[in-house]
Amino acid sequence: MDQRYRIATEDWIEFEEEQHQVTGITGALVRLRSASGHHQTIMLSALLTDSTFRTLAEPPPGQEETTQGLDPGGVLALLPKDVRDKALELEAHLHEATTGFRSGDPLSATASEPREEYRPELPLSVRVETKAAELDLTTRRIWQLLEEWKEKGLWALVDRRKARLKNPLRNIDERVITAIREQAAAERYDSSSSVSTRFRRRTQNRLDADYGPGEVPLPKEDTFRRVVKLLLDRRPSDPAYQRVSDANQPDRTFGNVIAHRPGQVVMLDTTPLDVLAWDPAMNDTYNVELTLALDVATRSLLAWRLTPIGTKAIDIGLLLADVMAPEPMRPDWSDALRYSMLRVPYQRHLSLDERLAEAAARPVIYPETLLFDHGKPYKSDVVRRACVSWKIDIQDARKLKPTSHTSSGSSAPSVNSSPCTSRATRASTSRTAAKTSKEARWTLDEIAEFFAEYVVAVYQRKSHSGLHLYGFPDLNVSPNEAYAMALGSAGYVDCPRDPSLYYELLPIAEDGRAINAYGIELNHLVYNADILYQFRKAKSPYSNGRWPIRYDPRNLLHAYFHDPRDGKWYTLRWTHALSDLQPFTDITLREAKRLLAARGIDPSDQAEVAKALWNLQNRTDAPEKWTKADRKRHTRDRHRADSQAKDEARSTPAVPAPPPQYAPESRRPTVPGLHAVPALTDEDDIDLDAIQPAQVWNPRASQES
Repeated sequence: MDQRYRIATEDWIEFEEEQHQVTGITGALVRLRSASGHHQTIMLSALLTDSTFRTLAEPPPGQEETTQGLDPGGVLALLPKDVRDKALELEAHLHEATTGFRSGDPLSATASEPREEYRPELPLSVRVETKAAELDLTTRRIWQLLEEWKEKGLWALVDRRKARLKNPLRNIDERVITAIREQAAAERYDSSSSVSTRFRRRTQNRLDADYGPGEVPLPKEDTFRRVVKLLLDRRPSDPAYQRVSDANQPDRTFGNVIAHRPGQVVMLDTTPLDVLAWDPAMNDTYNVELTLALDVATRSLLAWRLTPIGTKAIDIGLLLADVMAPEPMRPDWSDALRYSMLRVPYQRHLSLDERLAEAAARPVIYPETLLFDHGKPYKSDVVRRACVSWKIDIQDARKLKPTSHTSSGSSAPSVNSSPCTSRATRASTSRTAAKTSKEARWTLDEIAEFFAEYVVAVYQRKSHSGLHLYGFPDLNVSPNEAYAMALGSAGYVDCPRDPSLYYELLPIAEDGRAINAYGIELNHLVYNADILYQFRKAKSPYSNGRWPIRYDPRNLLHAYFHDPRDGKWYTLRWTHALSDLQPFTDITLREAKRLLAARGIDPSDQAEVAKALWNLQNRTDAPEKWTKADRKRHTRDRHRADSQAKDEARSTPAVPAPPPQYAPESRRPTVPGLHAVPALTDEDDIDLDAIQPAQVWNPRASQES
């Protein structure tokens, strides 16, 4: 008779009148460990043909089970459904054999219980014999099941062959496992590599260096790839930045930034928004970035800015001004969205800040500490000078520790799934580019208005599951409610209102500038205005003797000069700016100079720069024939110029520059021009006595004045 056996590692067998456990199978060889601890290796064919060979359904008494140390209830709950059902069915039979009822409780008996052969008045031995005959088992086996059931519960009735825990690494050498993990840790900063080539070769080299050449061979390629997948969360072939991020995760429970009062910690973050904005001038779409300021204590969105991809430092600096400025009401918004509906002492706040009379229901908070990542715009001089001016502490999030900056990042998914983004076409990969471009018909300004309405009408008034007030863990509140309750304990802090806020946040030209006869020079461009005439070639009262000139990189048509005598700001205009030249950014200026250098023209020649800018902004071809870079540049410059104009309008307007005029060919005239003498008439009608004598210039008098 052909009898087939299935043997796997960790199975128990009986051989030569002793019980053994299979510890490994290699080809035709089987490694055995006896119950007494003796090890031996035998041919698989010799083992199966031996007359003393027997298979065992369960390990011998006293041997350690594979489930030791685990929760039996958890192991039972994770078993396949058919295995659990069989164990429950067997338990019902044992209940019936001992009590006469399948549920074990006479109060829960069915109409047909107890059956005649299982009446409770019958002896237990009789009921056990009847149950053994019903289940086609021996009476001894039923008594064994009853004893184990009383000791271990339902777990004793489970078929152990089906409940055996699987260990996919049981046949893998521990030294190989250690080498794989060490090699993966060593390569976490390297570029991606294939598992079957370079990583496998380097792992083998590590084993040879530690244990000798060929002492510990690696398994076959398919097995090695499977082991690597089991051991590593990120395979060596995954992108390096993903492996670096996983390797830098903390080895302890993730913590949260804790704040107890409004403004104690304000997080800043920039994230791509899952929408496409439409540019009506170019009839094209472009991606959008969202920069947020989030108050940790109340989870309130204090300020936001939507810009084309490429947020600048000036945007981050002016975002701080938005945090401390009320959000104005829109004409079409309901009165229920006014600041007076925040349930705060409105009249008292209005006496401190009159701007709240026409403000929307969004908290106005004076931040104490800013928390942001290590992005270049956040570490700029503009942001740091603004924080120093307003006495705001700066705290960088820990490098490569995303758990230090989770609150603002967690708000991005809710913003992307908000109703405001559903009005604009999602930049989803499931859509084709042509279809997305046709459906996107909302400009960036319109999306910004949608977002502002969403924040005031929905986000600030909706309860957040992650927002809990200290002392009230079971109270779910909205950000506006949390802000109103926090004011009762922390109080209201009046935000500074500087009429020249915009100009003070602008970047300053490095090392200052000297005011020459032709004006000041910035980025190889000459700026001038009438106010500079009084300070030409004069040393400034600052330490280095130069004058601080501020500029907005979003619009380089102008620069700004502060007059220390009257405290006013004056606008300086580029001397070679054409009357029809649109505002341009620093990126466009660099592109124009690059084109000039490629044609062999000096990039410092302002006349040529003006022509290059004019050519970039006014192509002779139709807009539909522009390249993608041309459309992107035009959209970026136009949007940033509009943003610059809005920011400037919030401050006291600077004294405007004179109307644009075409500059002369030479920017440094040293000799006054010669004038022709007009022809005299025949009639001598000049009264020589009426002629006033010309004033004589006295150098001493000019120095004294």
